[in-house]
Amino acid sequence: MNIITLISDWKLRDPYVAMFKGQILKAIPDAQIIDITHTIDLFDFGQTAFIMKSVYGSFPEGTAHVILTGSTLSHEALPVVVKYDNHFFIGEDTGVFSLMFDDQKGIESSQYSINDKKLTVLDKCVHLLSNVLSGKMKDVVQAYPQFVQKLSMKADYNPDKKCITGLVCYIDTCCNAVTNIPTEMFLEYSKNRSICVTVSSTKHLKITRYHDFYDPNEDEVYILSNRLGFIELAIKSGRLAVLADLKIGDSVSIQIL
Repeated sequence: MNIITLISDWKLRDPYVAMFKGQILKAIPDAQIIDITHTIDLFDFGQTAFIMKSVYGSFPEGTAHVILTGSTLSHEALPVVVKYDNHFFIGEDTGVFSLMFDDQKGIESSQYSINDKKLTVLDKCVHLLSNVLSGKMKDVVQAYPQFVQKLSMKADYNPDKKCITGLVCYIDTCCNAVTNIPTEMFLEYSKNRSICVTVSSTKHLKITRYHDFYDPNEDEVYILSNRLGFIELAIKSGRLAVLADLKIGDSVSIQIL
């Protein structure tokens, strides 16, 4: 199966996503194209990396994931392909790959080697994609040893203060706030003890309740383990980010009591 996923900041009002899909289907007629999302905030590579890392494992091995956030449409740029965990990630090296794979081992990275100035970087992505899925990737790539670096903000635990710190990295359609704090980290250090969560928004927000699922009977703000594997801030009927004026990048602190 030639499964291809797309993620971008292109939105869907304009025809560009459909045009790119048509370009893929011309080159790979039997492709199954699946949209992850096209509503990434413009040039938000951190958001792109977070979502891509969280969802790629839901797809079969061998899937090719095309990352279009911040695409330059340049005739000079050469796309990169990263093989990791038997998946392929293709796109311009805008810094998104350093955010996705900064601490991962077992990565194989290569760069498209045919520098045809008549082609845009999207044309080159499609040609690279075709070769990747047909098993001929080595015919069109060269070594690519170092990603463009962007600062990665990771969740951290301070054992002296018994405190987990992270940040809001995504706000979903229900306006709940997803943090970069892995559920595994939270469960490891909280060990079912009481907690106090504080968030640095313009409105004072403290949370003391945790559920391991969405609880429609909880009237207070609470945190939960979401399907992406991260801690999420939520409220009954949603819209917490609006009510509490939460924004991507707000710091989150979980004090273990």
